[in-house]
Amino acid sequence: MTTATETAAPLVRVVRGGALPAEELAALTAVLLARAAPAADEAPPAPVVPLWDRPAPYRSPQSWRG
Repeated sequence: MTTATETAAPLVRVVRGGALPAEELAALTAVLLARAAPAADEAPPAPVVPLWDRPAPYRSPQSWRG
């Protein structure tokens, strides 16, 4: 049993060698940016709050941590 990913041609083929023409470089950039962009129906990721922006937990007046 084969899946579609096993028989499909790769999206991008990398060839070592000379410099790319400007049109090919622009096309490669467009493909990579399109693949990196989130889909329209995806929810944006939840914002990450760094530890130093969080309020300090309650400490009693007798706490050694001051």
